[in-house]
This record gives sequence, C-alpha cells and structure tokens, in this order.
Amino acid sequence: MDSAADFPPFQQRLTSSLVQMTRTVGQLSAEDLSFHRTSSAELSESIDEQSGRILSLTSSLLKAATAGTDLPAPILQDEDSIEDNWRGVVDVIDALLEKADACLDEFTGVIKRLSPSQQEQSAEKATKKTTSKFPTIYDYGPSKIPKPQLHFERQVDNADASPFKPLLRTKPHAVVPLEKSVESSDPATGVRNPYETEIRAAKYPESTYTVSSPVPYQPWESTTATFVDTLEGVKEMLKELKSAKEIAIDLEHHDVHSYHGLVSLMQISTRDKDWVVDTLKPWREELQMLNEVFADPSILKVLHGSSMDIIWLQRDLGLYVVGMFDTYHAACALNYPKRSLKFLLQKFVNFEADKKYQMADWRIRPIPEGMFDYARSDTHYLLHIFDHLRNELNQNSTPENNLVDYVLEKSKDEALQRYERSPYDAATGQGPGGWYDYLSRNPAVLSKEQFAVFKAVHQWRDAVAREEDEGVQCVFPKHILFKVAHAMPLDLGTLFRTLSPVTPIAKDRAADLLEVIKNAKIEGADGPEWRDVYVKPTKTGRFVPATETEQGLVTPPMAEENFPTAARCEVSQFWGAVLDSREPLTPPEYSAVASAEALRLSLPLPPMPRTVSEARDKLAGSTAAKPLPVKPTPAPVEAPEEKEENKIFTVKGLGGPRKRKSEEAPSPEADDSSDVINIGEKPSKKQRRKEKKNKSASQTPQPEEKKEEAEPFNYDAAASVLHARPVQTGTLHKKRPFNPYAKALEAPSGVRKQKRETPGKSFTFR
Repeated sequence: MDSAADFPPFQQRLTSSLVQMTRTVGQLSAEDLSFHRTSSAELSESIDEQSGRILSLTSSLLKAATAGTDLPAPILQDEDSIEDNWRGVVDVIDALLEKADACLDEFTGVIKRLSPSQQEQSAEKATKKTTSKFPTIYDYGPSKIPKPQLHFERQVDNADASPFKPLLRTKPHAVVPLEKSVESSDPATGVRNPYETEIRAAKYPESTYTVSSPVPYQPWESTTATFVDTLEGVKEMLKELKSAKEIAIDLEHHDVHSYHGLVSLMQISTRDKDWVVDTLKPWREELQMLNEVFADPSILKVLHGSSMDIIWLQRDLGLYVVGMFDTYHAACALNYPKRSLKFLLQKFVNFEADKKYQMADWRIRPIPEGMFDYARSDTHYLLHIFDHLRNELNQNSTPENNLVDYVLEKSKDEALQRYERSPYDAATGQGPGGWYDYLSRNPAVLSKEQFAVFKAVHQWRDAVAREEDEGVQCVFPKHILFKVAHAMPLDLGTLFRTLSPVTPIAKDRAADLLEVIKNAKIEGADGPEWRDVYVKPTKTGRFVPATETEQGLVTPPMAEENFPTAARCEVSQFWGAVLDSREPLTPPEYSAVASAEALRLSLPLPPMPRTVSEARDKLAGSTAAKPLPVKPTPAPVEAPEEKEENKIFTVKGLGGPRKRKSEEAPSPEADDSSDVINIGEKPSKKQRRKEKKNKSASQTPQPEEKKEEAEPFNYDAAASVLHARPVQTGTLHKKRPFNPYAKALEAPSGVRKQKRETPGKSFTFR
C-alpha cells in the first residue's frame, strides 16, 4: 500500500477472505470428521498434516508477535495445547491490539515517535538492500553468510568434551598469579574462575554509596558511535577506557548458524563516547587486552542481565569482569513491576527501544544503520540509568537492609560464573538440550518404540548439528522431533511429510535418518518406556541425576534415602483421632473373625445396634448425656432352629388365594386335594367357592387376641419369618402374618393372549 487511501479496499478484501474461511471451517466442524477419518486413512493423514502445518504456522506467528516483548510465546504442539495455552494467546493478541493503537496514534500525530535514529528511512533502505544478499532476521535454512568461524585462529571443535581451559595468556590486576588461579583439585570439573579471588575482594568506589544528581547523557543526535574492526582501533579505544570511572558493556550474540554460538558485537560506552566492536574477526582473542579495564576494580562496569554475557565473554574472548554492577538486580531490589532494559529506558529516559532488530543476524557486514543504532542504544543510556538506580537504592536502604550491598553481592555472584562444557550424554539424556530435559518439560505419552525413536533421532540431530556447526533447530525444530517420534515413518514419503517443511540439512541426510528410525523401532520393542525412566523431583525440587544404567533402564532408580516420603497426620480432618496406627496382621492370624474385624476397622464408624432393644438402651443412654462406649462387635448369634423348617410347603399353600384379607383353618369337609396346590396350577371352581365361604366366616373378632396384642413383642426370641406358618385369625385390626411371596402372588396378570381368528369360524362372547 502506497498511501492510506489503499487501506479500505485491502481491508474489505481481507475481511471477505476471513469470513469465507470462517464459514468453511464452520462447515467442516459440523461434518462428522471422525466417521470420515475412519473411512479413509488418506483423508485422516491429510487432515493431521494440515493441522500440524497450521499449528506450526500459528506458533511462528505468536513467536514473531512476542519478539522484543516480555510476553512468552505460547508453543502449540497439538490441539489440546491450544486450550491449555489459550490465555497466553489472548495476551499476545491484546499486546498486538495495544501496539496497533499506539501506531495509529503515532500515524495521526497524537504521540511522537521516540526512535534513536533520525534517518530511519535511509536505514530501512540500506537494510532492504542488504537483505537481497543476507537475511537480517534469523533464518533456519542454509546460511547465506559465509561462516566467520571458519577463519578464526582457533578452530571450533564441537566434538571436544574435555573440561574447558581459560583462554587467558596474561592476568592483569592479579592478586593471585595466573598459574595458581587456574589450578583445580578435580580435573573432571575444569578449572575455577581465574579471577575468583579478585572478584570476591573487589572494593567498589565510594560514589556507589552516595546520592548525587544523575549525570546527563550525551544527546543522541550530536554524538555517534565508533565502529572498531581493527587492532589499532582496539588499542585506541583501550587508552580512552583507562581514564574512565564507569563504563557500560553489552553483547550481541548469534546462536542459529553455530552450534555453541558466537559473540558477534560488543558495545562499550563511557559518559562521553560509544564504541561498537566487531568480535568476529580472526584476531578476536586479541581482545584479551581489554582485561586491563575489565579486571580493574577501580573502574565500575555496568551491565544489565549479565548472566549469559559473563559466560560468552569467557568462552569466546577470554575476558573477565571485576567490579560489576548489574542493573537487573537493582530493579529486583527496588521491586519494579518489570526488570527489562526496555522498561528502564522508558522509565528514566523516556526512550522507546526499537526491538525489531532483536532477532537480527548480527553477523551481517557491513552493519545496517538501523541495527547499528539499536546496538548502540543498549549502552548509550545505561550509565544514566545506573545513576537513578544507585540513588533509589541508597534512599531505600536501612542499617539492617542495605540494598546497595545486596545488589553488589548479586553482581559478584554473576561475575563468578565460569564457562563449563557440559557434554550431552546420549544414554541418560542428561546435559544441556538433552532428551531427558525435553521430555520432562514437554509431557508426552510414548510407547517403547516411540521412546526409542525419540532418543535415537535426538542423538542423530545433535550429531549432525555438531558436524555442520549449526544450531540444532537448523536440522529441524523441536516440535518436528516429537512428530517423528510419534509417527515413526518407515519410508521417505512419510518421512518428508512428517518433516515438512524439510530443511536442506535434513533433506540431504534423509536416508541416514530413515535407517536410524528403523533400527531404533526394532530395538525399542524390548526397551523401557518413558515412564520407566522418568524420575520425579525430590523434596528439594531437583531431579536425581543418572550416572549409570541399571537393570536395563536408562536412568537408574533413586537410592532409598532419596525417595520422596509423605508425612502422616496423627489426626484426620474428617475422622478425628479414629485413624490411629495399628500393626498389620500377620498371615497366620487371618481367620473369619479377623477378616470381619479388619473389614469393620477399614471404615471406622460407630457400631450399629443389632436389635430394637439394644437401640432403645442406647437411645436412653444418649438422653442421659452419657457417652456410649465403643464395644467390639460380638459374634453373631445363631437363630434358633425351627422344628418344622424342613417341612415341604408350596407357595400357594402359604400365600393363599389372591386378594384374600384374612384366612381361616381349612374346613374338614374340604377335599384333600385342596390342602396342597402345586405352583403354577389354577384353582378349580369348587376351591374358589370354599374360599369365598371362608372369607365371609372370618369377620368375627376374638377377644383372646386383644390380650396378646397388649403384650410387648420380644424381637430377640422371634422366629424367622421365612419359616413362619400362616396363622388363621379373624380379627379386623390384626393383619395376617408376613408372607414373603405375597407380592409375587398379588401381581397383576399379564395381557391375555389373543387368539388368531381362523377363517370360516366365529366366536361367541358372554
């Protein structure tokens, strides 16, 4: 778009495309995709492939949208991760909308752009010209820039797993000579920091503990930075740095097209001048001469977030920092809401750092003007920010809590770091970037074969990256590693679809990778699963390191003393003190009574009454406010034997005819065949007439039963109802005895079976 007038048509076309896409997605979601997946394996594979591409593209967009911000970029690996990281996606969208509002305000003139460069247009043009040959943003494809590490005086050896030895040739400002300072009692862990004694004994200037007005920074427009790319320029810069009292230091690092990474630029600023040093020259280790300033405790070195800078300076340049002040720890001590350099620039300088070059390829030579200004801005204002932080630290300090001392101690701890080679152990997965760390941070359900393929492909990727001196992401990214482990492709076509988009390095070595997958799948059939190897964190929150294999497992089990233990409470919040500890029963003690007792104790409830009289006694005791003692459950009392329990009876004989309210003893005139009625037989007309006579004769109450009714019934001595005989009574108030089969006998009859009408015959109904 050349002007603002071209935006409305573009917006209309974009909106139309989005609406059409949304409708299509809605139609697809309404279809039965699960059915279509099962009916066509090709369709299912195509949907999974497109879903993976969309998730990968979305993750890339989120990463690009969060570049230069404090927001972490959500990583979407599968459909479930969208739901898990939805809050993070919303935060990224909110940040983009806020940035769009700021851009609109800037475009309409509501606010002014706070940019370090007054010639942004020319810088962008220079950048565009450079991108025709070299990429300014990280490119995970083949490097279009010749690798500068190929021309270093000391060649890079990524296969070297020996302990790192410092690059120092001399040791300026030494308290302990170099030979003694590099001695180590354990050769396996490498030598200690050569400047450890000097860093611990460093005394900071008195001005660090005083409150004074911040020194104004030099105007951006009237000053410029000096680009240093020769040894003569380094020596001239060193002369001016020796006369300074405070200096600011920062680094620009590149770790895409290098396995270990490269320090590409070093920015140094004093109160009056800025320098940008090229650290990719073949003579880069000659920069050790800067230790005359970096190791001088009388010169204060100000850095922000120096944790990695200290490591990179040792590893690539042989530089050590004595007398450092880290503004990040000062922001932490003052409880600032944000601790980034961008926040400090906005707070104290009202300067908005242009972070679009944060992910730039800092190996580009010549450096575009926009990138040069971005690098210079990191240190140009840092000493002025230090003045403000120092004053606030002193003003908020107390005799019991000196914030300045706290920041200086934290800064010393950062400076005491030493670079160590931590080789990746393919067997245990331990080490930086090892497969154990990958799987611990990214939970995945892997079978034995998938776990073996994951380890083998991870090792193959690491070996290829070391050989090519490229970052492992240039072989293929981490999410592709998980895709390969899940899919386990066995042919080139499936492998290329799984690796899509395929990097040139992986494409050239696809046959080797395919062979690795096949062999790993076969070997993994009898190997361990990931859950067999995973060791949960201990009480301290750390993982127990694995040093040797045991019983076929990649990671040996923890020692008994390292097992996490759970504390047992003596009193339960729900049951109180009932859950007291008891010794478990030994096997010989188990019996029927012991089993019943164990079952009762498994649910510690109060014992329930077995009879009505026992319930009355307990109820009476509770009204008297007396606690009921918990008694062991007595052995069950056997019911008294019935004399006639073995007598043969029938259901009809016990239950009587249907809908009969009272019964009477059978008449002596009754036929013998009416005494016993077999189950399923239908009573005859003669029997039904006799039953009607008995029903009419059983209406007169008997006075003897009234006396029995007044007497209390003894439930303990009552016989079982299952063997009770029907008692013939004629009272109106007393019900007949319990008949367990009464309900079955009084059930409604089923629907009559309809007879099929036979042609030529008719029926007469009465």
